[in-house]
Amino acid sequence: MIFVDTWAWVALADRRDQYHQQARAEHYRLSQAGRRYVTSDHVLGETITYLYDALLPAHAEAFLKAIFQEADAGNYRLIHVSPDQFRRAWAMRLKYRDKPDISFVDFTSMIVMQDLGINNIFTGDAHFLHVGLGFQKIP
Repeated sequence: MIFVDTWAWVALADRRDQYHQQARAEHYRLSQAGRRYVTSDHVLGETITYLYDALLPAHAEAFLKAIFQEADAGNYRLIHVSPDQFRRAWAMRLKYRDKPDISFVDFTSMIVMQDLGINNIFTGDAHFLHVGLGFQKIP
């Protein structure tokens, strides 16, 4: 399993994104290797907000519908952040107050990843490396 961050979803969806080609190549590689994607409702919420601002609504909708269809088919795992996970993410936010540039969504992702035993994250966001929890960024 590999956790998919907002960075990856955005890079895959937006052809104008500077990381689009890199993300597509990595997506292809991960698909060929049979890696199962995991993401969260918080990540998708952030992705929806971004894509509706950056793309034509029809393009954003088509991309997001495809993600939900993959989740409904059992190909992607969509985690709904629980109240307990939300509170633990808040505790992590407080613990890392010296790193104000890490988003709260990233902290919820870190908690979900820990709970599921996932170390690899499909992202270009280096924040996951700044907490010393053993996460590995892909690409």
